Amino acid sequence: MKKQLVGIAAVAAILITAGCSAPGDDAGTGGKEEPKNANTAVDLSALGVDEAAQALVPEEIAERGTVVVGVDATYPPNEFKDEAGNAIGWEVDMVAAAITRLGLEPDLKIAKFENIIPNIELGKFDLGIAGYYDTLKRQQDFDVVDFIWAGNQFASLEKNAIDDELDICGEKIAVPNGGSAPLYYLPEVQKKCDAAGKGKIDTLGYDTTDEMVAAVNLGRAFALVADSPVVSYAVKNSEGKLIGSPIYENMPAGAPFSKKTDGKLAEAFAAALQSMHDDGTYDEILNFWGVEAGRYDKITINAGDKD
Repeated sequence: MKKQLVGIAAVAAILITAGCSAPGDDAGTGGKEEPKNANTAVDLSALGVDEAAQALVPEEIAERGTVVVGVDATYPPNEFKDEAGNAIGWEVDMVAAAITRLGLEPDLKIAKFENIIPNIELGKFDLGIAGYYDTLKRQQDFDVVDFIWAGNQFASLEKNAIDDELDICGEKIAVPNGGSAPLYYLPEVQKKCDAAGKGKIDTLGYDTTDEMVAAVNLGRAFALVADSPVVSYAVKNSEGKLIGSPIYENMPAGAPFSKKTDGKLAEAFAAALQSMHDDGTYDEILNFWGVEAGRYDKITINAGDKD
């Protein structure tokens, strides 16, 4: 799951609602500047604190005053960069707002996708956002706060329209390096291909969405696959060149948290998100970014029941 779209910077000429590391930094120092414009659904300065949720924050986090978030800023519309190199996107808005509602400051650290999970394990990040599915395997090491439904979706040229998973058997498929699609989803599709006597799926790994889109447009790949919010956004911004497939295997998705606080920070974060859900802030964020199809009815922790 991930990646950046061709020309995406042209639609995002504003500053993030919270400080980020400089472009290209991998866990650099976050800034503290207030937003100057609004490629965001929320005004953090106008958000109140939920005292009940705030009371759940672990003492060491409360004393620090910040929550450190690893951000894979190559994954529109979840998280990507504006022209100034700051992280923006619907997950950035959602997480920054929830942290603010806890009376804390979001400290966003732009990092490579493959480095976020290790940094959470090392305690350098408190959580990460990169379109993470809540899987049983992930729950073994992290507490995953769920706040959207997402599934696997393909995008292709119209001549290669995908109406069934078996349509990709024997084809080259562009995938995000380190993402769940090549690691978990496509191996299951391959089993279906094998059972049907069809060919082997050939995966081509890329670091950004724009690279995957280019591979499809240039005919290097039959299709690309990622989670549904990202693919829907890619199709929307392709100027009619790409079409989307049905969505397969909808699952809860959200943010993995370190277990170092025994689940307390995840519990506080979930409570803050639920208060946003209750007062409409949650829906404002989803609607602003056009991902309301994945609306989650109630915030949960570790609700995923699939590997």
